[in-house]
Amino acid sequence: MHSEKKSQRFAASGWVVAAMLFGVMVGSGFQTPSMKLATADITKVISESAYGKESRNLQTDMQKVREEILQFIDDHRVLTIEQANRFRELSLKADKSATDKAELERIKAEVIAASRKSQELSTKPQLTPEERTMIDEYARRSQLMTETANRWLTEFKNEVLEFYEQRRAEGFNRAKVAISEIGAKEGYTLVFETSIVPYGANDITNAALAAMNGKGK
Repeated sequence: MHSEKKSQRFAASGWVVAAMLFGVMVGSGFQTPSMKLATADITKVISESAYGKESRNLQTDMQKVREEILQFIDDHRVLTIEQANRFRELSLKADKSATDKAELERIKAEVIAASRKSQELSTKPQLTPEERTMIDEYARRSQLMTETANRWLTEFKNEVLEFYEQRRAEGFNRAKVAISEIGAKEGYTLVFETSIVPYGANDITNAALAAMNGKGK
């Protein structure tokens, strides 16, 4: 893995929702002599809401810290498994204490120093028996870190995808409730998704967006 591959590690995730029909059966519903119809863009309600924006920011942060973990391992493949596990644990910790931050920096400094030592030994023309042993140890760690990073990449992708799916489902439910509430409040019999009826006269998207934002994140 090299730095240029960084952008390929996580597929971009949007907030596109499949077109659908919202049945807002208000009052007596189909028994009403005249149907009153409206449209709403649920994708816009989700994506432009405070909840949707927060979701994108949280997902971006999740991806960023995980990419940084993988990049550090890729740049310095001489971590012991104990260092790697602790580095991951501390890096992913949401609220790091001063002690946590100090330990994280210490691990990084130790790994960087070991990486420099490995590079130095790899170019040395003559090695002592102890140095040859150390070279072999670094090679063993490098192989182990390659396997570890590949496993973590899969785990990280799954974590981000699971978070995205949870937030998307919750955002969809919140938007649907907001649209239904505005539809009922304004007396509409049915509210269609904008992609189904793109030129509807009664667009309640902005009102639904305001209603969703009014409920908080």
